[in-house]
Amino acid sequence: MGGRVGIVGLGIMGSAYAKNLIAAGVTVEGGDPSKAAQQRLQALGGVPHAAAGDWLAACDLVILALISPQVLHSVTADLTGILSPGQIVLETGTFALDDKIAARDLLAGAGIHLLDCPVSGTGAQAANGDILMMASGPGAAIDDALPYMRHFTKDVIRAGDFGAGTRLKFVANHAVALHNTAAAETLNYARALGLDGDLVYRMLSTGAGQSKMSDLRMPLMLQQDYDPPTASLKMFDKDISVIGADIERLGVQAPLFRACEALYQTASDILPETHDTAAIYEVYRTRRAKS
Repeated sequence: MGGRVGIVGLGIMGSAYAKNLIAAGVTVEGGDPSKAAQQRLQALGGVPHAAAGDWLAACDLVILALISPQVLHSVTADLTGILSPGQIVLETGTFALDDKIAARDLLAGAGIHLLDCPVSGTGAQAANGDILMMASGPGAAIDDALPYMRHFTKDVIRAGDFGAGTRLKFVANHAVALHNTAAAETLNYARALGLDGDLVYRMLSTGAGQSKMSDLRMPLMLQQDYDPPTASLKMFDKDISVIGADIERLGVQAPLFRACEALYQTASDILPETHDTAAIYEVYRTRRAKS
């Protein structure tokens, strides 16, 4: 395909996007203050930078994979002075919709098109291009970006007007939070029954109780292998907070989510923030050991 893509933010997800784009023959340049992240991109065959800069002006598409709304605001402000009118930016993070709208409006003032394109999937899935993107915004801009999107996703849902992608992502991560916790609780129950963990995993992976989160995260729970993370407790704590605030805003009844929210908070309090979210199993395991 060729072309040139710029990625700002080379963490778990940004590096995965870069890997798959480069494998497809796309020239990738990326910016991140982390030296380790820059070295990873260089090892993949990309061109690293310490931050967003004039190098983005030559890109056919710019992808944002950022850690916080504060960084999003800072980077979009920088982009208004770097990019040209008509350039397209994909925002792939999970943030409050107001933060995304503020970024869109800021870039629109410079004639730059921002698409709201969060993804569903873990870092391990992203590395294999096995993630779902929920693209929302102007249809013509999505059309232009779609050939690049297809290189690092398994499918792209055209969600509708700007913001619809984020709303879908909230629902997706609501389900992820519940299913990840369910996997931990189920394994904890099985252990209390004296069952072999691998046997339980085999049964769940092929039986009526199967879920994607159980398939992906129960092996990590069984091995108590949480580092490096496919999605960190720190990152997911941010997502839980955003979804929780939106549920409260809508007045939606969500007792299961609130119970999971408390468990994730406990995990964040007692475990390293760099651990994978599968480490929520340790909350159950520790309590069982004390009982």
